[in-house]
Amino acid sequence: MKKAAAKRLGEKYGVETLPEVGSRYQIQFAIVKDVATLYLDTSGEGLYKRGYRAQGVVAPLRETLAAALVTLSRYRGKDPFCDPFCGSGTIPIEAALIAKNRAPGLNRSFSAQKWKNMEEKLWRDAAQEARDREFHGTYDIWGGDVDPAAVELARHNAELAGVGDCVRFEAADAAKFHRDSEYGQLVTNPPYGERLMERSEAEALYRVFGAACRDLPPKWRVLVLSSHTEFERSFGKQADKKRKLYNGMLKCDLFMYGK
Repeated sequence: MKKAAAKRLGEKYGVETLPEVGSRYQIQFAIVKDVATLYLDTSGEGLYKRGYRAQGVVAPLRETLAAALVTLSRYRGKDPFCDPFCGSGTIPIEAALIAKNRAPGLNRSFSAQKWKNMEEKLWRDAAQEARDREFHGTYDIWGGDVDPAAVELARHNAELAGVGDCVRFEAADAAKFHRDSEYGQLVTNPPYGERLMERSEAEALYRVFGAACRDLPPKWRVLVLSSHTEFERSFGKQADKKRKLYNGMLKCDLFMYGK
């Protein structure tokens, strides 16, 4: 495809070679039922990259999947929101962005911004329109992790995302998680026992975490993403609802507790 595009452009502009400099115009294609469709990629890096996660920890969760988990919890910014296995902070940060009605990708750049036929003012106006729609309030969003280095990284990422004042991170043991508020959402992505921990260690962790969750007030909603096939047995309770999701190439279940 690259050779065909270069040949066509060379004929158009009367040149034999095209220097590979300047703005990036990435062409993508799809072939379905013998029909080829060409696309001009205006984004560049994948849209799941919000622009705030400069660093990550081992096995980070994609921002888009984290946002989907928050949305499925029906969190809208009013109730307490907690993630006891926060890692680099992706789930609490996405919760804060949703609570503030922050447009995804507002802090990143796109390939088309450098194109000559795209006016810079159009991008500025679109970004300002998105900022004008943001909410400004006080939110109870918390992330905890047993690893202090992960907690510091989560704080750094929250600052990059512009929600450092909306999310509270602290080093904490998920087995000792406790909240007294009548309502709340707990959304988390604990270790699965496939890469980060041995399976038996993951099961032991699920048991003590399940016991902590059973002590929460009855109106709390708990969502746990895991690929572990025996999660419910280890957690100590059957989910009220389950959804099939993929964390990258890994098939997972979202175990949903509460109405």
